[in-house]
Amino acid sequence: MIELLVYVIGIALAFLIAWGLGANDAANPTECAVGAGVISIKKAILIFSLFAALGGILLGPFVMKTVDRGIVPRELLSLEMVTVGSFTAVAAAGIWIIFSTWLGMPISTTHSIIGGIFGFGLIAAPTLINWGNFSIVIISLIVSPILSILLAGGLFFLLRFHLRKSGGKGSPKVIYLLIFILSFATSTTVFNKILKWGVIDTLAGGIIASLVLSSVSLLVFQKIYGKFGTTQSLSYLLIIALCFSAFSFGANDMANATGVFVTPTEKLAGTPTLDTMVLLSIIGAIGITVGGLTWGYKVITTSAFQITRLDPLTGAAAEYSNAATVFIFTTLPVFLIGFGMPISTTHASIGSLIGVGLANRGLTGIDMKTTSKIFSFWILTIPAVALISMTLFSLLSQVMVIK
Repeated sequence: MIELLVYVIGIALAFLIAWGLGANDAANPTECAVGAGVISIKKAILIFSLFAALGGILLGPFVMKTVDRGIVPRELLSLEMVTVGSFTAVAAAGIWIIFSTWLGMPISTTHSIIGGIFGFGLIAAPTLINWGNFSIVIISLIVSPILSILLAGGLFFLLRFHLRKSGGKGSPKVIYLLIFILSFATSTTVFNKILKWGVIDTLAGGIIASLVLSSVSLLVFQKIYGKFGTTQSLSYLLIIALCFSAFSFGANDMANATGVFVTPTEKLAGTPTLDTMVLLSIIGAIGITVGGLTWGYKVITTSAFQITRLDPLTGAAAEYSNAATVFIFTTLPVFLIGFGMPISTTHASIGSLIGVGLANRGLTGIDMKTTSKIFSFWILTIPAVALISMTLFSLLSQVMVIK
């Protein structure tokens, strides 16, 4: 069947999109630690790859459902149409992501894939487009950088006040509490929403897992640094932030690479939805790892060194606000409306950098030339990718008989 051939080529393109995600978005969790001089680019990318893969496999299915059928109810379309639509969506997004990465521009891969789906939907089934969900996604994409800016500024002032008052002496308690909260939020979400545990089992499992992880992490910190001075504490906080941010990135952005193939995979292979999403998450995780290790340094260099000057304090504030924003949008809506919200991790990340830059030095702390260039690429992303997707779908429609 020709749709099978298109599907296979589309999966290859999805892997390419995952590569583009790793290449363009590796900067989002790593830029602060690298820019603050806490860790090298190579080590940061290796940590990013590991935790992004874990986040994508464990929590990625939450957002995949939204990307796959939240904008266009593609389960209502024919196999031929949905397969070709998936192909054109990822091809269009891939072209824009690779072009932007080549220029070193941190763009929204979430915007890119949504633009691809939207463009295909405008040609294939304009009356079926869910404008309500599309509006919610657009709103979340606008709100996320604003939230990151506010969180980053607030965290900067709180961390600076704490460190000046304690001189780093209270850092062990802060670090332990922080790791406990992050691991508890993650583990309970996995236990309840993925493994389908009951409330009591979920809470008990979350507490045990968090206590173990927090204790082990604190022991590792003591072995590495030996003491809890201000600089050492901030460095360790940045490494924790990198891990959590990478995990949150994988959870939210894995859908950008493979989410559009959930429905066609189900129809062709006959696999259950969850099994399909986990399989696609694994494919995406491999692609993201390869992308981060090859071209990841390009955008990291822009984000880490050309937007604002970072140190361990500003880096920690920015990274935690970025990670918190992405994690909130990925998991909280699951409990409220049943699916995760695909936001731009790039917007959240750049917003965090702007937030700490403004809090630390005001407007003089931001490189306006670089920031303006980034903003222009953000504005162009959805219309540019939608136009490419519409063109590709129209051309394929001339070659294939699509019902």
